[in-house]
Amino acid sequence: MAKTPTLSEFKVFSKDIAPAARAVLMARVYADMERERVNAYILPIFKSYGFTYGAIARGQREGLIPTPHDLYLADDGPIMQDYYAECDAAHRAHGFKGSQGHCPALVAENLLMITERALIDLAESLFGIGSNDVFGDDRKKYLELLIGAALKAEQESAA
Repeated sequence: MAKTPTLSEFKVFSKDIAPAARAVLMARVYADMERERVNAYILPIFKSYGFTYGAIARGQREGLIPTPHDLYLADDGPIMQDYYAECDAAHRAHGFKGSQGHCPALVAENLLMITERALIDLAESLFGIGSNDVFGDDRKKYLELLIGAALKAEQESAA
């Protein structure tokens, strides 16, 4: 367990991690914009298939699966392969040059997760909390504290 840092140690540390905090913020904006852009052309494709709940979810839920995010609840089969092939073609038609079978929004969201993990892992030496130690709402709150402290320290040092 790391020792409790002094206020001056924390301020110096916070200024040092400011570039990583800004990288997280830039990755958030990129992931949000990319998700919105991709959803605009993927949702009509998704709705055209009319996916229903598979055997795992049947009985608990009825009707159509509401979003592509919930497709894991559908039965896997040829229709799913057709859907993903159509999505891949749509990604290419919208300029995506990444690997076949990848979604540009998921690539952007993965980049966000990488930057968040890096920021948390930078703070591990000071607080003893690594990216594998904090989850869910606690992770969100911790990231916001780190980002806020970093940006404030950077702003104060510029003044």
